[in-house]
Amino acid sequence: MNIQVGLNKNVDEAREIIANYFSQKKIKVEEVDYDSRHFFNITPVKNKSVKDFYNKITNLILDLILNIYSEGIMNKQINDKFKQLQSVERKEIVNIAKKLLLNEDNFIVEKQYLNNQIKKYIIDKHLISIDGFITFRLKDLNLFLNVVIDKGIEEFTARKEYREFISILKYFIDAQNPKYELLNLVTKNDEYKLLDEEGNEIDKNFFDDISTEINVNNFSEDDILISALIVLAPQNLIIHLSDKSKDRDVIKIITDVFEDRVYFCLGCEKCEGNLKVKKS
Repeated sequence: MNIQVGLNKNVDEAREIIANYFSQKKIKVEEVDYDSRHFFNITPVKNKSVKDFYNKITNLILDLILNIYSEGIMNKQINDKFKQLQSVERKEIVNIAKKLLLNEDNFIVEKQYLNNQIKKYIIDKHLISIDGFITFRLKDLNLFLNVVIDKGIEEFTARKEYREFISILKYFIDAQNPKYELLNLVTKNDEYKLLDEEGNEIDKNFFDDISTEINVNNFSEDDILISALIVLAPQNLIIHLSDKSKDRDVIKIITDVFEDRVYFCLGCEKCEGNLKVKKS
């Protein structure tokens, strides 16, 4: 029982992937160049379940396709479809799409379908040139990668809109004169409070004034907090995080907007024994 796997590019990367699959002594891997391809001859040298061997080879080939060949295919598809985008934007979409593709929790059904196609082929042929197989036998791969690209476009658009949103907030911050040299943002569960440098809480009436200037029905507590910080425009901001608040979106937004003005508390009486983290 022997399977020959051929590639026409990225041999070193393929060798590393294959080594991760067959690092044990039960499998013998030999390499040979033939024509314009590099072949890996993979043979079990000790008793091994035929079914397990074919399953592992199939998974290996799919990994080689996704890691080595998918990027080139997606590059071509994106360059053909989105010529209006800048090259750096097209490259970002490819990077996002490939990251989504390689996440083992994504596209499980589609990957299993490709896996079945690969297994049928190698059981029958025992030799596969991956580039030729993709071109002539695995035509559904293009349809699958189109779905991946669509997901990549969605995430790219969301990231772009987020960056634009942050830029607008930064503009408003830069247009303000700092009203405080230092503010403390203390979070606890879903609540927060702002303290000045002396530890005095910012007058609650201030937040009432902000609430009257915006449509409260469409704004969350997080929105009001961000609006308040933009109006106050502190020169420095210390964030005291609780365990439940450390992953809140509002903390990321505040950090991205205020950048070097933000510090995370390493532990004080305001934290009340909650999570302590260093500045990221």
